[in-house]
Amino acid sequence: MTLQELLESVAADLDPAVDYRAQLCSGGYRTPNGIKQADNAEQIQRACGLLLGDANIIWKAAGGVADPDLIARIADLEEQRQLDDGLARKLYDNVFRYSESKISNSTNRKLKGRLKAAYGKTVQGKLVCMLTSEALPSKTVIAAHLYKSSWAVFVELALGFSDIDDVRNGLLLWKPIEHAFDTAQMCFTYDTQHNSFVARVLNPALLTEKLSSYGQRVMGARWAAPSSARAMTLTFADIDNVALSFPLGCEVRPYKRVLCYQAHLAQREAAKQGWIQINFDDFWSEDEPYVAKVQRWLSKQRANGYGE
Repeated sequence: MTLQELLESVAADLDPAVDYRAQLCSGGYRTPNGIKQADNAEQIQRACGLLLGDANIIWKAAGGVADPDLIARIADLEEQRQLDDGLARKLYDNVFRYSESKISNSTNRKLKGRLKAAYGKTVQGKLVCMLTSEALPSKTVIAAHLYKSSWAVFVELALGFSDIDDVRNGLLLWKPIEHAFDTAQMCFTYDTQHNSFVARVLNPALLTEKLSSYGQRVMGARWAAPSSARAMTLTFADIDNVALSFPLGCEVRPYKRVLCYQAHLAQREAAKQGWIQINFDDFWSEDEPYVAKVQRWLSKQRANGYGE
């Protein structure tokens, strides 16, 4: 069995939402149907590591330097000519997934400061959400990274800008909306006719839920209820097909490519979950093959002497 065939078989059995290391065991790996034995446990671990490696585990925080072992693994695949575009895409899709496990609960003061300077509107000390247009307790209006902060070391490789706290990589969103976006339960598409970004709710179970109830559930004791009667009664159905609002005269807009990237991943998640499927014009397509991306990344690591 080639390494690629092994990767394919492991990918079919393992749960991409669970850390691969938790699924390994002596002589094999755990599946929903029990332990699957392997002739070469080390090779299985290597395959699992490639398919399900988390950015926070396999990357060092400073400078986007990868674990030398990961570099060696990918280099080995490339040299054996076993790194095709389908496999390279699997590497990306299992790391870059908008899911509960990827959410960061930390407050990003740098991004929030930049977003407030660009878009921020306050009313009696409360901050306005860019989708609901409601003035809300500031701590519940989140500086939402459109491309997740936990993926910071990948951002230049994936989307071509270097600062994860770039103001165009963020929005000021009420916590329930930010959480639903961060877990691929909703996305934003681009309306070319009106030059606007429109919210689309993908999880039908959310449509009847009040935003305030959802926010209280996800924030717990940190939640602060809105004072507005309208905000208290808003549901996800009320924000579906609603456009983001920007201050009059403000020319700054979020990166189309980032919102399109998230929309594609959210659409893929919706298909897996049996949620609402939407049609939208591809307002930014990524035309570089995944293999080229991985090879470019690998070349950069070699040029800097990493993994040697």
